[in-house]
Amino acid sequence: MQKNTTMTKQLTLIITFLLSTTLFAQVTNEGKPLSWKLKKDTKSFQTHVLPSIDLKKLQEEDIINDKLAMPFRFGFKHQVDYGFNDGQWTILENGDRIWRIKFQSKDALSLNFIFDKFRLPQGAKLYLYNDNKTDLLGAYTSANNNINNSLGTWIVESDTVWIEYYEPAKVTNQATLHINTITHAYRNAQTAKDLKVLGDSGNCNHDVDCPIGNDWENHKDLNKKSVALILNNGADWCSGALINNTGNNGIPYFLTANHCIQGQNTANWVFRFGWISPNPVCAATTNSTNGPTNMQINGAVVKANNANSDFALLQLNSNIPAAWDRTWTGWDKTDTTPNFVVGIHHPRGDIMKICRDNAGTIPVLSGGVYEWEITTAGGGWEIGVTEGGSSGSPLFNQDGRVIGQLHRGAATCSGTNDNNQYDQYGRFGISWDAISGSSNQLKPWLDPNNTNQNVLDSYPSTQSYTLDAGISITIPNISCGQNQVNPILVLTNNGTTTLTSATLKWNIDFGSLQTINWTGSLAQNTSENISLGTLTLSNGGHDLIANVSSPNGGTDENAINNSANSNIQIKIYETTQVLLNLIPDDYGSETTWTFKNASGTTLYSGGPYTDNNSTPINETFNVPTAQCYVFTINDSSNDGICCGQFGDGSYTLKDDGGGVIFSGGSFNDSESTQIAISTTAAISDYLSKNVVIYPNPTNGNLNIDIHNFSGNYSYILVNTLGQKMQQGNLLNAKNAILVNTLDNGMYFLRIEDTLSKKYLTKKIVISK
Repeated sequence: MQKNTTMTKQLTLIITFLLSTTLFAQVTNEGKPLSWKLKKDTKSFQTHVLPSIDLKKLQEEDIINDKLAMPFRFGFKHQVDYGFNDGQWTILENGDRIWRIKFQSKDALSLNFIFDKFRLPQGAKLYLYNDNKTDLLGAYTSANNNINNSLGTWIVESDTVWIEYYEPAKVTNQATLHINTITHAYRNAQTAKDLKVLGDSGNCNHDVDCPIGNDWENHKDLNKKSVALILNNGADWCSGALINNTGNNGIPYFLTANHCIQGQNTANWVFRFGWISPNPVCAATTNSTNGPTNMQINGAVVKANNANSDFALLQLNSNIPAAWDRTWTGWDKTDTTPNFVVGIHHPRGDIMKICRDNAGTIPVLSGGVYEWEITTAGGGWEIGVTEGGSSGSPLFNQDGRVIGQLHRGAATCSGTNDNNQYDQYGRFGISWDAISGSSNQLKPWLDPNNTNQNVLDSYPSTQSYTLDAGISITIPNISCGQNQVNPILVLTNNGTTTLTSATLKWNIDFGSLQTINWTGSLAQNTSENISLGTLTLSNGGHDLIANVSSPNGGTDENAINNSANSNIQIKIYETTQVLLNLIPDDYGSETTWTFKNASGTTLYSGGPYTDNNSTPINETFNVPTAQCYVFTINDSSNDGICCGQFGDGSYTLKDDGGGVIFSGGSFNDSESTQIAISTTAAISDYLSKNVVIYPNPTNGNLNIDIHNFSGNYSYILVNTLGQKMQQGNLLNAKNAILVNTLDNGMYFLRIEDTLSKKYLTKKIVISK
C-alpha cells in the first residue's frame, strides 16, 4: 500500500514469572525443546553467521516502495541453502535423536524462516527459539505437513535463533527439512528493543476496541473476529479477513489485496487472528499492551484475483478451529455508495486497529483500478487511519458488510491526528463478476449455488429464525476403568416460536439409526437434556452422530446447527507393568510420589531425593489385577518439577510395550494420573497421525494418503443422518475417491484398518 533457599527460591520464581510474562512470545502449539533438559549437553555448536545487510540502501528503497501499492516490507530476505548436513545431531540413550542448527544475523530485531522442503513424520517435533529462551515457536509437528511440502514460520525475537528437530528412533531418516530463506527484520518487529513494543504504527491509530460510534459497536464486535495479520513472503505485512459464502458452511475463504500476492508463494504465508489489545489505546502516545497470539494458520491457495479491483481471494490450508470463535464477514455486492465506512486492519504489522470515515466516500476509477475513495475533500478519516501493512484489510459499510479491500493511499498519522489525506479500496461489486473467468471473480466461490444474493450476512449467523432447532452432545466423565457411558443429547430451541416437537436421530460407530420423537415445550434459547441411556462400548474410540429435524412438524430454517458428532474414548491399557521414568529438578528433596490401587492402598512410593542431582530414576510397578491404579507426584514447594531456573525435571509413565500413558512435570503441589488396566488391548489412535485427507472442503475429488501403509483399509462416507453414501476399500498408500455426485454439505468419513479394526473419523465438507 502507498504509505508514508525456599524464601529465596520463591522470590526468584516471582521475579522470573514477571519477566517471562512480559517477554515470552507466542507458542505455536505446546511443549519445549528436549535439549533444554540436557544438562550435560556441552557440545560446541557452530553459529551460521549471515552476511551483513545494507540498511541504508533498504531504507532508501522503502521511501520509494512505501509510496506504491506494495506490501509493507519489514525485513531483508537472505537466500540460503541449509539442511540436515549443516546442523549437528545428538543421539539420546533410547535411540531418539535431536538435530540443531544456530543462525545469527547481526542487529536483526527478529528472524523468521521459510522451509522450501518440509515434511515431518509422526512423533517428530520442530522448535525455533532465541539464545536466552525467552521466545519460542513450537512444536511444529506432522499436523503442519501440507501438499506443498513447505512451511513459513512466525518471527522469533532476536538476532540469534536456534532451530531444533526431535526425531523418535522409530521414524529415523523419514523427515525432510531444508531452509531456503531467512528474513532479517530491520523495522516494525514486535520486540522489546523497539520502544513501541508492539510495532511501529502511528500515534493517531485507535486499537480496535476503542469506541467507534454506537451505530457500529455491534458490527465491530462481530467483524473484528474476521480480521488477520498476514506475514507474507517471509518479509512483508498485509491484512485481510475471513469472508462468508452463500453456502454458510465455514469454508476458510480469505479476502485480501491482489498486490499482496504478486510474485509470492501463499503456501508459506502465516495468518494471525485475534491479535487484540486487552487495554485499548485510542490516538495517544501510550503503548498498546499485548494480546493473545495463539491463533495462527499456515498456508493458503489462491482461488481468484484481479488487478482491476485489486482483490485476491484465498482459501486457507486449514479449517478454523471452532474454539477460536471466529467470524466470516458478510458482504454487499450492490456497489451502492455507503452512508459511512469503517476499516479494521494491522498497520505496519501492529496489533489490530480500527478507523472510520463519516463523509465523502465515493466510487472512482483511478489508474485503471475501480475503487472506493476516502476523499481529501471529505477530510480523510475522522477516527484513526491506515498505514503500510493495512493493505488488503476490509472496508465495511454502515451495515457491517464488506464492500472492498485496501489498495493504496496517502493517509498517515500527523501526531495523534491523521493528515486528512485519501485512501482507496478496491470495490467488492467490481470484484464480483466484472471480469470473465472464475479465476478473476468472487462470484463462483462466494455464491457457488448461484443464489444471486446481493447481500449476505456473516457466519455463524446472528439472524433469528421462526423454526430453528439445534442439537449438541454432552459426554459425562467416564470412571477410570469403566467402558460404560451415558451420552446426553442437548436439544436447543434457537427459534422465536416455542418448540413443541422434533425428530432426533442418532447412531454409534455408523451403526443402525435410532429415532427419538421428542415432544415438550421449549421457549426460545432454552434447552432440554435427553439421555441415551447406558452404552457399553469396547476399548478404544467411538463416534456418536446425532441429528435433529422437523421442528414443530415443519422445515428447520437454519440447518447449520442440525447435526453434531462426538468422539468417545475408552482408555484401558493392556499391560502387566507400569514403568516410571523420573528426572528430578534441582530441588529433589521436595519431590515424592505414590502408586496406589483402587482401594487406596499404597503399593509403591518414592522420594524425597537429593538436591542438584538429575540422575534419572526408574521404577517398575507390577499391575497383575485388572483395576484402576493412581499415580500421584508431589512437590512440597508448590512449583512442580518443570521448568525454569530450578531445573527442568519431568516424569513419564509407560506400559510394558513402551507406549506412553502420561508425561508431565508442570504442576503446582501435586498431580494425579488414573491408569485403567485390562486384559483387552486398547485401540490406538495412530491413524489420526498417519492418515492425511485433502482437500477439505472438496469440490468433488478426495485424496486419502496413508503413511506407513500396511494391510488393508476400508472407508465409509455417511451424511449427518448417519446414512451410508459411499463405501469401499483403500488398497494403496495413496487413494482417490470421487464424491462429485453428492450434494453440497457436511459428511463424516471413517477410515478403518480392516486387520486391526483401528479407525479414524473426519468431518468432510463438499462444496462444488
